[in-house]
Amino acid sequence: MNLKTKLTYIVMLFFCISMYAQESYPLKGKVVDKSDNQPIPGVNIQVVKTSKGASTDFDGNYQISVKKGDILQFSFVGYISQTIIVDSQKTLNISLEEDANALDEVVVVGYGTRKKKHLTGAMSTLNVKDKGLDKIAVSRLDDALVGQVAGLNVAATEGEAGSDPTIRVRGVGSLNGDSAPLIVIDGLVVDSDFLGNLDMNEVETFDVLKDAASTAIYGSRGANGVIQITTKQGKEGKTSFSYNSFFGFKEAKQSDDYYFTVAETVAAERAATGTLSNRTAYKELLTQTTGIDRDWQDVIFEGGTITTHSFNARGGSKNTKFSASLGYNHDEGVLLTDDYKRYNARLKLDSKLSDKIKIGVNFAPSYTRRRRFDGSTHDILRQTPWLPLYHDSNSIQFVDTATYPNVQVGDYAIQRHFDNFDLFGDGSVLQDISNTSNTNPAAKVLERDRNDYKFKLAGLFYGEYKIVDGLKFRASLGGDYQNTFRNRWQGVLSNRNGAAAASYFESNETRIHTLSEGYFTFDKAIGGHEFNAVLGASAEKWDWQGDSALGSGYTSDLVQTLSAATILNEIQSYTYEEGFSSFFARVNYAYNDKYLASLSFRRDGSSIFGIDNKYGNFPSASVGWVVSEEDFLVESEILTTLKLRASFGVTGNKDIDTNNNLTDLYPSISLLGTDNYNSQAAFVALNIANPELQWERLIEFNPGIDFGLFNNRITGSLDYYTRTSDQLLLFNPVPSSTGFSAALENLGEVRNSGIELEITSRNIATEDFRWGTTVIASHNKNELVDFADSNGQIQNVDSKRAAEWINLVGNPISSFYGWVVDREIPLEFINDPYHPAGGQAQDVYVKDLNGDGLIDDDDKTILGNPYPDLVWSVSNNLRYKDFDLSFMFQGSHGAEIRNMGDQYLFNHFNSGQDFDTSTTPDQGFIKEKIFTDAIVQDASYIALRNVTFGYNLPNDVANKFGASSFRMYATAQNLLYFTADGYTGFNPESINNTSATTYGYQRAGSPIFSTISFGVNVQF
Repeated sequence: MNLKTKLTYIVMLFFCISMYAQESYPLKGKVVDKSDNQPIPGVNIQVVKTSKGASTDFDGNYQISVKKGDILQFSFVGYISQTIIVDSQKTLNISLEEDANALDEVVVVGYGTRKKKHLTGAMSTLNVKDKGLDKIAVSRLDDALVGQVAGLNVAATEGEAGSDPTIRVRGVGSLNGDSAPLIVIDGLVVDSDFLGNLDMNEVETFDVLKDAASTAIYGSRGANGVIQITTKQGKEGKTSFSYNSFFGFKEAKQSDDYYFTVAETVAAERAATGTLSNRTAYKELLTQTTGIDRDWQDVIFEGGTITTHSFNARGGSKNTKFSASLGYNHDEGVLLTDDYKRYNARLKLDSKLSDKIKIGVNFAPSYTRRRRFDGSTHDILRQTPWLPLYHDSNSIQFVDTATYPNVQVGDYAIQRHFDNFDLFGDGSVLQDISNTSNTNPAAKVLERDRNDYKFKLAGLFYGEYKIVDGLKFRASLGGDYQNTFRNRWQGVLSNRNGAAAASYFESNETRIHTLSEGYFTFDKAIGGHEFNAVLGASAEKWDWQGDSALGSGYTSDLVQTLSAATILNEIQSYTYEEGFSSFFARVNYAYNDKYLASLSFRRDGSSIFGIDNKYGNFPSASVGWVVSEEDFLVESEILTTLKLRASFGVTGNKDIDTNNNLTDLYPSISLLGTDNYNSQAAFVALNIANPELQWERLIEFNPGIDFGLFNNRITGSLDYYTRTSDQLLLFNPVPSSTGFSAALENLGEVRNSGIELEITSRNIATEDFRWGTTVIASHNKNELVDFADSNGQIQNVDSKRAAEWINLVGNPISSFYGWVVDREIPLEFINDPYHPAGGQAQDVYVKDLNGDGLIDDDDKTILGNPYPDLVWSVSNNLRYKDFDLSFMFQGSHGAEIRNMGDQYLFNHFNSGQDFDTSTTPDQGFIKEKIFTDAIVQDASYIALRNVTFGYNLPNDVANKFGASSFRMYATAQNLLYFTADGYTGFNPESINNTSATTYGYQRAGSPIFSTISFGVNVQF
């Protein structure tokens, strides 16, 4: 051994002795998420150079024994691991950054989980924390999903506080059935109304299943897509508490097109004629005296506040973990009398009784009180701008005391009060001014009281038994209970007919839904082969019971009960039930993380259908190839991830939605109801029985690509789909000798096809600054392929205002139909173009499309449809040190709506707006505007949907308040909202709930609103 070698061994021996001689010492600190300084519970800490272990608390605190020179590795699922060399420090705080390459992430699929990289269907996952959904100030959590997932369209169709939006996944596929997606909360199927009773702070993730391969495991229930919601659960360690709250202000978007004043009318008439008519002169005098020349939008769109409080506690031991929450929400809405309150709670408990047995319970009660806006915007807003709300000393002097001798200061003002006014004070002109005999428009709302009270309880108990390694059996029993009490008082002053029209309505409905399930799961890896299988069965039942009554004959508003009514009518009571049973199976396979396949099958049975057709079969298959794992791509510096996938599947639909529970639930059998003929009770047939009715069927093919570029700094997916719905539950015409005009049959076919794109990029990722962008876009084409004997049927929503829709093969299900406008009728031919204020002619010249010199039905054509060509959003998330900023622009293009509101608000009904039949030329070419494209309007929009600015207090400052983290933020929704030229309404998304064949009907609608809120998130 030479001298050099000897010296080397001596140095190494000395180093080892010195290391062994070092005494260990305690090292403590916190591990937090780098993006928001929130503690990461359960972090794995490995001390590489010694055998010492580590213990972690739930709140992210740790304390371990180390020596100088030890190598520590901090790691957690979904985050980039961090390695530190110990250098005598006593405190070490660590910030972990999320790992965009975490492809081993496990996601929730129907009846189980699967590695994200093994998915072969079209599925999008939203993490509430990552997306900042819990920072959006909304009453319902589904409102926060706008613009978050390609192919998921969430439209704010109602403006009332607490009202549910319209949710569609990949278009409308049913004509008389429900097209809403299935909602599953922690494995329990619930109706969409339950989304209004969840607090966003309870939710961990949303999983949106879009294609048949993903949804077929739910069979008929997944025909319109599935939204799976996973709530937060407890974790081992010290109990962690959090408090979340925000307070905001809401303001309705008004329409400049529907804003008109007497001053504008005066100016227009004077400019056109050089003088004023007596009626206009009177209006000018009245507004100058009272100072009232109002926009009624300012009265009924009063705005309001929104307040939310949420308190959560999570923790547990090694074997038992819990999560508990309490929530309160108060939303005043933006409409007069609108008010919504929600109280909610949740307890989620999971316990491991042994190595083989695990049980759990999820229990969620809630209570809501909703005072409704009991009126219609179009009816109120068409009132004249000179009308006061209440009489005062200025307006009372104009009242026709001969006709209304008892009117006093403080009373509601109505238009007829101002008729027969002595305009010149000499009795020469007694001028009328009114154009309606209605009561005061505000009284129609303020003198009514309409309320919905709902108590809901959803719960699920499960037990899981591990039979052998990889094989488990899980059984669950759950359901939901819902009681809804509604009442509606229409007071003495709410109607022009006074006490004779006063009424009180009351209804009470209870619904009980029970679910029992049992299924086996099998997970096994053999070499490069991974198998996952599910086999099970379930049974469900729904029971409804309700009653209602209407009372009238009231003389005052003092006692608002049924017992105070002198007449009781419309008394009803009912009991319904529905049964449902299923058998399901699925097998997933992966080889070397490269070659993927999935097969599923479900057989559903429903009490709705006839004895020979109760069951439907719903299979699916999908395959995937992770090309980026192949040798020729594995070293690529550009294409990091590339997965090709394709799916094919069949789902079904059983739901019929005709607003008649009796015929919807029992359509296959003959039904009788009661009616009165000549004051004698009688039985009448309600339907034509069809024992051959069977499931609607939806067949879908979906190829797709998932990709990641430049070490997954850019990731995304591209999907193409075609979904054909056939065997539709369609009302087909029948001979009138049957006593009916149509009967329910399985006929017709609808196709939805489209493209969906999602792209996410990490633009900048440094220690102090992070910036990420997400872009989504979707295009869907709806086409009626077969409509049997109903092809070409023409329908209307309101027989009094019978604008037409056509259902014609080769076109979208619901297409607007009518004449094309040529030109307006010149004002010189209108009887009184300046009365009422803001009035417009209800007629218009139309085009002779076939050139035969006549205007008839042969000149009608399709005028548009209510389905958008493109829906998109662009989201940005930025963080600089302790500051964060996020915002989303979202838009929709290509859809149209039929805005019947124009006819009301522009007073098309008024005789003053009629054309003079003695002087107007070419009257054979004139048609009412409601039958033309004059009120078919572009419903495109671009909105700044969400913007949030937040600040995280440094940990040492937060600790002074007794908190582990403290975040303050300001957020706004719809801060900017741009509509298309020519759109006159308040909200292009607002569409009346009519039917799939008359979709796109708007009668002015509820307003879109903006919200500005301020909030805090505190962790203890």
